Amino acid sequence: MVFAPIKSVDATSLRWLRRNEKPLEFELLAGEQSVLTLRWNSGTGTLATAESAGGTWTLKRVGFLNPQVSVRVPGSTDDVARLSVHLNYHRIEIRGGPSFRFHRAGVLVPAWKVTEESGREVLHIEPVREGRKLMGGAVLAPEFAPALEGFLLLVLVSWYFITLAWFEDEALTPLEGPDLTVPPPRPS
Repeated sequence: MVFAPIKSVDATSLRWLRRNEKPLEFELLAGEQSVLTLRWNSGTGTLATAESAGGTWTLKRVGFLNPQVSVRVPGSTDDVARLSVHLNYHRIEIRGGPSFRFHRAGVLVPAWKVTEESGREVLHIEPVREGRKLMGGAVLAPEFAPALEGFLLLVLVSWYFITLAWFEDEALTPLEGPDLTVPPPRPS
């Protein structure tokens, strides 16, 4: 697959699309141009591989009580980016660059935001679903954001985390009871 470099596309309006089920795969598009793919390495586990014009990375969530997501160049033990999970917000650190806050856009809103330490928004990501199934997401960025160091890594690690969180929520759905959006059948 040929990828367009992030700096060569209009990155102010990107979108993630689900491309495959097994293994799970999402593609980041700018218009019709492919910028990045994110593919889980197996049907279970958290190890995933991302490919873009700028390189290839592996992503993995580690830890239980203090989970973190590491982004590495394949074969390396050094993180190029790390997402650390905290109670009410999460922190994304880009190696050699700034740190960002990653948090829900609101209590009842399924969207997520990435902001600079000053509070200025860098990304707004809104998942798109079909029923309960995550099909993709809209990625909105202000004009200045694509020029930030590590911008593509911010988009990548944010979507990876959102996807894992979505599937964890889906796994709990059978424990919630019947789906009340569909009325029970009437007795005849």
